[in-house]
Amino acid sequence: MAYTALYRVWRPQTFGDIVGQEHVTTTLRNALREGRLSHAYLFNGPRGTGKTSAAKIMAKAVNCEQPQDGEPCNACQTCAAITEGAVTDVLEIDAASNRGVEEIRDIRDKVKFAPSDVKYKVYIIDEVHMLTTEAFNALLKTLEEPPSHVLFILATTEPHKLPATIISRCQRFDFHRIPLAEMVARLQQICTAHGVEAEAQALQLVAKMAEGGMRDALSLLDQAISYSGRTITAADIMQITGTVTQTYFSALAKLVAAGDVAGVMEAFDQVMVQGKDPEHFLQDFLYYYRDMLLLKTAPKLQEIVERTLVDEQFAGVAGQYSLPALYEIIEVLNQALTQLKWSTHARVLVELTLVKLCQLPQKAESAGQVASADELAALTGRIRALEEKLQQVLQGQGALPQATTAAAGSEPKPREPRRAAAAGGGNGGSRVSAAKLREAVRGYDEALTQKIRGAWSQILAEVKKVKIQYQAWLVAGQPVAASPSTLLVAFTSSIHRDKTMEPELKSVVERAIQTVTGKQLALLSVMEEEWQSVEAQKGEGGSAAAPAETEEQDPLIAEALKLVGEQLLEVKE
Repeated sequence: MAYTALYRVWRPQTFGDIVGQEHVTTTLRNALREGRLSHAYLFNGPRGTGKTSAAKIMAKAVNCEQPQDGEPCNACQTCAAITEGAVTDVLEIDAASNRGVEEIRDIRDKVKFAPSDVKYKVYIIDEVHMLTTEAFNALLKTLEEPPSHVLFILATTEPHKLPATIISRCQRFDFHRIPLAEMVARLQQICTAHGVEAEAQALQLVAKMAEGGMRDALSLLDQAISYSGRTITAADIMQITGTVTQTYFSALAKLVAAGDVAGVMEAFDQVMVQGKDPEHFLQDFLYYYRDMLLLKTAPKLQEIVERTLVDEQFAGVAGQYSLPALYEIIEVLNQALTQLKWSTHARVLVELTLVKLCQLPQKAESAGQVASADELAALTGRIRALEEKLQQVLQGQGALPQATTAAAGSEPKPREPRRAAAAGGGNGGSRVSAAKLREAVRGYDEALTQKIRGAWSQILAEVKKVKIQYQAWLVAGQPVAASPSTLLVAFTSSIHRDKTMEPELKSVVERAIQTVTGKQLALLSVMEEEWQSVEAQKGEGGSAAAPAETEEQDPLIAEALKLVGEQLLEVKE
């Protein structure tokens, strides 16, 4: 006798045998027990979740000679004949190969004839979404009002492709992916029945790789039994599926966290020598980091981890990565997988991706990169002392250094206090000094300014390539003046002005300017009111410097500037 695959041997014969679909089987059993049968049912859900099996059980249950609590007895002649496929009144039709209007018209013409051997004539149409539009139209009227002896059961993995007129004529049942724990229990039951010893980790790997489909899991288990014999290990599953062990990925992730490019390249070469597929390798590595992200953000939901077993080693590696680093790594791997579909040099692209991962700023949470509590306390104390000394100086109680007093020579002349922010701006956190503004205006280059204004959209595009958030901060500004060394960009919002002067974003913008224009210019962000004031003074022929900058410096304010700097100083009248 020819060998029968496991998924055929263990095909469910009763509703109770169907795993993980209690919401469907309970409803169907109750309907059969109470005689509340519909004329048409629609079973939809992922592959291998029991749709066709439930349809065949339904066909046996409605025709069973001795039904038992909504279940077929599987002992009478009718049940046995339907199980063997010998009943001509129970037809299973593959819509993928019988999708035309002629096949559906043939069904429509034959439904009016009464069944010859059983009570109900049952039509099971699998992959019904493959029918043509004309075939659906031919089925509509028959599906809505079939003869009393006919039952239609439609099955599909893509219900969104069905016309709404078809769906509205059926009772719809959604089959779910089978939970991991229930699938592992079923696999263990099958292994016990066949006298096969399987490691718990091996069965978990089989269930995870099946992604919720029992048929896929049984096919993989069947293959593992053929490969391993009566004892199945996790290493056997890894070998037959072409995947890489979790221990390998943990070691590779440690090398990536350490930025060891040479070690990563050697480890990847070992995998390639074994004949692994680069795309499959990169996909498994993506899932490894994905599961690591879930472990760090939702540690109590380990059942949602798809392909990784959570153990001490995995948790230890996860501790070397911060959440921002994981976000960036997953994004890089996902982009590489997208590009891999169109690349003719898969290995080179994967190697490039691994090098890029090693060079990313990991922002690891390891000791030494986060300031200790003692360091923070010491820094806080120094800031508090500086604040107290500044307060004394501003109130005239603090003693000024001898050098400052001597430099003053005599009692300083009264002068107009310097404002805390530029005209119209209340936040002086990143205010540009008048000296820098005066220097930018003095070297104003009209031709260069017009060139940069014309290329501003290209500069924004270059910044967007680095990070779209950077472009969002910069897009609110407009280039107003350029000198041989400086580009002045005016903003209406102080938040955008301050953000664009941060070192990281500022350097990105300056590189983009050099890439587009070929000029190495320093970015200078100012408020619109500041620029208008300086431009008005320039137009009147006056100096662009603020009056407060040209006057003699107040010794008290000079000392305060030395203590805290211009950005933190605010003098009020």
